[in-house]
Amino acid sequence: MKGSRYGFLTPRTALFIGADLKNGSALPEYARRGLTSGKLFPLARRGIALAIWTRMMCCGTARRLLLLTLPVLAVTRPARGADTLCDPSQDNCRTQLLTLIQNENVGIDVGFWFMQDSRYADAIVKRWQAGVPVRILIDPRANPDYPGNSTMISEFQNAGIPLRKRTSSGILHWKVMLFAGQETVEFGSANYSPDAFVPATPYSNYVAETVYYTDDPAVVDSFKTKFDDAWTDTSSYANYANVTSLSRVYPTYGVDPDLNFPPSQDYGARAVKAYNAETRKIDVIMYRITDRRHVDAMIDAHSRGVPIRMIIENNQYRDPDYLWDAWNVDRMYAAGIPMRWRGHDGENHEKLVLLYGQMMSIFGSSNWTTASATSQAEHNYFTTKQTLFTWFVSEFERMWNNTNTAGATETVAFAPLPPDAPKYKSPSNGGAATTSTATLTWYAGPWAHNYDIYFGTSSNPPLVASNVTLGPSPDTSTYQKWTTPSLAANTTYYWKIVSKTMANMTAAGPVWTFTTGSSTGGGPTTLSNGWSSQDVGAVGVAGSASYSGGSFTVAGSGSDVWGTADEFHYAYTTLSGNGQMVARVATVENVNAWTKAGVMIRATTSAGSAYAFMLVSPGKGSAFQYRTADGGSAASVAGPAVTAPYYVKVVRAGNTVTGYVSSNGVLWTSVGSATINMASTVDIGLAVCSHDDTRTATATFDNVQ
Repeated sequence: MKGSRYGFLTPRTALFIGADLKNGSALPEYARRGLTSGKLFPLARRGIALAIWTRMMCCGTARRLLLLTLPVLAVTRPARGADTLCDPSQDNCRTQLLTLIQNENVGIDVGFWFMQDSRYADAIVKRWQAGVPVRILIDPRANPDYPGNSTMISEFQNAGIPLRKRTSSGILHWKVMLFAGQETVEFGSANYSPDAFVPATPYSNYVAETVYYTDDPAVVDSFKTKFDDAWTDTSSYANYANVTSLSRVYPTYGVDPDLNFPPSQDYGARAVKAYNAETRKIDVIMYRITDRRHVDAMIDAHSRGVPIRMIIENNQYRDPDYLWDAWNVDRMYAAGIPMRWRGHDGENHEKLVLLYGQMMSIFGSSNWTTASATSQAEHNYFTTKQTLFTWFVSEFERMWNNTNTAGATETVAFAPLPPDAPKYKSPSNGGAATTSTATLTWYAGPWAHNYDIYFGTSSNPPLVASNVTLGPSPDTSTYQKWTTPSLAANTTYYWKIVSKTMANMTAAGPVWTFTTGSSTGGGPTTLSNGWSSQDVGAVGVAGSASYSGGSFTVAGSGSDVWGTADEFHYAYTTLSGNGQMVARVATVENVNAWTKAGVMIRATTSAGSAYAFMLVSPGKGSAFQYRTADGGSAASVAGPAVTAPYYVKVVRAGNTVTGYVSSNGVLWTSVGSATINMASTVDIGLAVCSHDDTRTATATFDNVQ
């Protein structure tokens, strides 16, 4: 039963244990190990009455007697514990933690996002091997990004220590160690890495962290309860290794209202409420900033006259995995909030807010992100302890003013960075436009959010749209678009895009041109027999349609027919009342696996119109796709895995539209139906979308009825 845990003695309990000293089977693990190792002194120090029934074996005769090993002592636990903040900018904060591990004789509970320092793992394993129970909560999803974490987990597993892992969508972001015998908990922002607790060079190369030790009963007992909650949780956690029991170890205490434990408690909502109540002054040190609620509240506080100072982390400002950090930081800068960022060689990983009017320190593991507020497992402290507030104020002033004893530059004035210059895609430089309008398309990069559009017939085109909010291009396949006014025939047009950040830093693209033909304006192109064709939505490359010898040839670009707005080329006629359209998709160009060609019923030719579409694709088979209302989201029903040539059909009966497929045009298979409220007269025809906005895909249709 090595490592099993039945419970810790607390100052509130007196335990009477029936035991057989010959085999010790009735003693809990901690008591057996304590008796055999002579380590019951922590129990006595904590004021515990321990009475043990023993069975003494002598000369073959069993005799029962009551052995009182410890007197009944008064509870000596203080009403308020000692608090220690350690500053890894100058101090070795690792030694204190290792000392706590080495001195623990009752039980250790650990929860971490990642651990890379083997000194902690080795010390914990040694205590386990010495008979001290240990429980550890982990999150193996940290392994790919934090080398060494998997090694630490394996060391614990191989030692036989019970491990449970977080499995819900939000990660385990705890950094906590709980020492039951010493009634002490350590937590804060510091992960258990070699550089988080000890500076490489004081003030010049360190990781700014909050490292907090306390034996305050309200805080310690809260972590006991929350750790037990997590250990016994079977919906967000699962067994990883060596787990034999999911029983609670501690009594269930009330949680200190000054503590905050996401995801069950929204860190952002509570913090913003405190910001909104502040009237005197706010100082902030924050690693990552992507939850705009915090930023909006800071800008509001600044607007109402509350002085604010911010220290941020340089690397987060330009981390493409967290590109909204720059958006939020730039907004605060543009609002006039004084900001500094790291000037030393390490990292600013702290998460701290000081509210001077309330004498409140907010610190812990949560960044200003929505994940830290409502999905990740976090721990934060909203405390008005004056000693902690005074300590943090001193730390902030030192960092802000660079008044450390080494004369090192810890922070420098924040300097906003410009965005990437836009990279144009279409219309091509010197190319032609064949439609009544042109859609200017460009790759913006991850840091631009607003755009100035210059467009006209002059080689130095005028500004026609200012601060158009389109957002960034988070990946290389995402483009920004702006559609021009109606174009004149036989005219050369010039255009330029200037990208802008929220701090109004700019980067300009070059001036490009395109020329219109003799007939560009006026709307759809007429085919024959009452058919028309046009691009629907903001396509990147103009499409076309033609009819000859009983066959239609339709070419269309567009990113997709999906979501709340479509992009494709449409050859269509009108349908009044009930009816259907049948066509054989004879060929479809394989531009993309999801290139789409088929028959469509559509309320209008607007991009967000309600529609039903029975399609065939080169790589995804057939599908019946539809949008039940203008501006709604599209839905899809997968059909047979077929490719062109294949027959498709849509049938309208009242408000019900049904899609069919057939190999021969005689025997039909229903793929799906949808209830779509449209006017009596609708458009019906042939649709093609390349699923690649940089080029068209061509499809041919015959047997169109």
